[in-house]
Amino acid sequence: MKLPLPFRRDRPIIPSANAQDHAERLIAESLRMLGQVCSKVADAIEAQRLERQGYAHNSYLRRLDVDEDAAKKPSGPGTGG
Repeated sequence: MKLPLPFRRDRPIIPSANAQDHAERLIAESLRMLGQVCSKVADAIEAQRLERQGYAHNSYLRRLDVDEDAAKKPSGPGTGG
């Protein structure tokens, strides 16, 4: 069994640290790219779902959860409220 010498000239730690740094950078960039791809796929699926429900592409959606009675009541000064 060879024991490492404390003062030897070739230091394998530095190249392996550079390789590890490079690998970690590639993994991080790959995950960011995968996140962008997943986001675009989710947007496409959502757009198809909305088109099936009758909404045109790039159109504004109308809120349906607003209380209709509150929308019919006039608001402003002199309403007696």
